[in-house]
Amino acid sequence: MQKLVYLSNSRDYSEQGNINENKYFSHINELLDNGWKVAHMTHDVIEVDNSQNPLHKETFVAFVLLEKDEDDK
Repeated sequence: MQKLVYLSNSRDYSEQGNINENKYFSHINELLDNGWKVAHMTHDVIEVDNSQNPLHKETFVAFVLLEKDEDDK
């Protein structure tokens, strides 16, 4: 069985805290804890227009293909 997951994480250089508590990554972590495995990941970092928010520097986006054996429920 396969599942495609999209991640988008807007971050700035001054952000503090544990990245694993981020809502996008915590969802992936939960799937991985439940036996899913990363089969493929395509990612990119997109620069954003700093005139709107000078602290906002980049947006990370990724498509992650997860796999899990049909027998693993």
